This record gives sequence, structure tokens and C-alpha cells, in this order.
Amino acid sequence: MSKRLLFAKAFVSFSGMRIIAKILVVAALASFAACHSAPKKQDEHQIISADTETPLAARLDRNLDKAFGAWNDSGTEQLLTAMLGRIASADPAYAALKDAHVHLLDTTTPYIAPGLAKTVYVSRGALGAVLYENELAFLLATQLAFLHDHATKRNLAVLQGQEVGEHILSLPTSPAVMHRDYLEKGWFEAGGLFDVGNVVYLKAEADGIKLMYAAKYDPRGAVALIQRWTAPPLDAQLRALGKILPEPDERLNQAREEVAKLSPLRDPIVRSHAFEELEARLHVKKAKARKKNSK
Repeated sequence: MSKRLLFAKAFVSFSGMRIIAKILVVAALASFAACHSAPKKQDEHQIISADTETPLAARLDRNLDKAFGAWNDSGTEQLLTAMLGRIASADPAYAALKDAHVHLLDTTTPYIAPGLAKTVYVSRGALGAVLYENELAFLLATQLAFLHDHATKRNLAVLQGQEVGEHILSLPTSPAVMHRDYLEKGWFEAGGLFDVGNVVYLKAEADGIKLMYAAKYDPRGAVALIQRWTAPPLDAQLRALGKILPEPDERLNQAREEVAKLSPLRDPIVRSHAFEELEARLHVKKAKARKKNSK
């Protein structure tokens, strides 16, 4: 074989390798660009950075306390927070919310809502409108479902005119640059931040039923509570806040359908020691309030 032929073969082989190398480089660059342009699954939840969320949550606490009154009862708060943690622990998908906590509001309106930094707001009126432990479990489980879906964070992002779902979202780096109406008294009294829309609301209630069931609570408590909370006088109190809620029939029908899918529980939690302690605390406080008002 002539030297010229050998050189030609070597050149062709070398050229082929260069082409393959270029293809590999282009493929690697395309993959790298895709990874950085499309949000990763975990990034979708980074709607608010921790550095931004913490001061926003503190401001939210202060404004709700100002709007509805602060209820400083560490014992009741601890009992409810412990119950919240037990319910979250029942499903691995909610493991990150085991340290969620309750913030109490001193209003007779049955107010309960998900906040920021794993906070659930519960009013005196909400606790007073609960008859059984499984009803309270449903209320708390539903708020955990809201937190799990980042409902409050997403609402803030939407208010800031940002897209949800397609891009990684970020709020202003400082709460001071947010429009004051977003976090002030009048806005909360009008329902404001916690109007998540019918689809999100119904999903949270459906997920709440599944979660309370996983935590060994009879899910029929959800149906009983929705029936009572969508009838006078509680429905009027909730709507007086300006809260936009799904239609009562829609909520009831969904709750019944979700409960019908579940098998009867063996040895469900009916009345735990913690719930008895909570009831005793609330009863004592009611008696003290009546005595104070009668003077």
C-alpha cells in the first residue's frame, strides 16, 4: 500500500473522529442548556427564598394579630402544633411539614388559613366550631395540604405578576419593596391572600381527607364539619370576611365521594388525651370570658 493511500485513510479517520467529537460537544452543551433553562422539580417549589420568606412570615403574623387580635396561649398552641406534626408524619409526602406550627388568632370568626414559613393560622372561633377530634384533624390536614402545594407562596407570586409553573419564581429580596396592601389589615379582612381559587381549595380538602385517614382519623368528620360550616351562622361569618369559597354542594359532594373511596378504619382515633386537654383549656377560657363579661 502506497504512503499516499495510508495518509488518505489516516486523514479520513482523523476527520471522522473530529466530527464525532464535535457532535458530542454540541450534545453536551444542549443538555447543559436544557438543565439550566428548564426548572428542576425541586426548584419549582423555591417560589420564595428562605431569606425572604422568614421576614415576610413575621410581618404576616404581626398584621394578622393586628387585624384579628393576638391570642397568646402557648399551651393551646403547643397542643395544636403537636397534632399538626402527628398528622404530617402519617404520610411520607408531608415529612417536610412535620415541624409546621400553629399561630393563634383571637377572633370568634371561624378563621383558619395557611401562611408562610410552615405556619397555620387558627382562630378561637374555628376551635369553638369544632365538636369532635376528627373534625379538627380534617381542618389541620387541609391546611397542611395547602402548605404542601405552596398555596400562599404562589398567591404572593401571582400578585407580583409572575408566572406560576413554567418558571422559577422569586419575590422581591426585601419585604419592604412589596406593595403595602398585600400585607396590611384591610386586605386580610377582605379575604386577600388566602383566596386560592376553587380548584386549589377543593384539591386541598380532598388531600386533607386522605391525610387525616392516614393519621387514623375517621374521615366522616370532614363531611360533618363541611355540613356545619356551610350552614348558618358559620357560612355568613366566613363570607363576611370576603373569603371566596367553592359552593357548599360542591364541597359536600366531593367530601362524600372521597370518604366513600376509603375502607373503614380499625381503631380510629376518637378522643385522644391531647384533645381532652385542649377541650378542657378552651372550656376554662370560655368560662373565664363569660365571668368577665358578666361583671
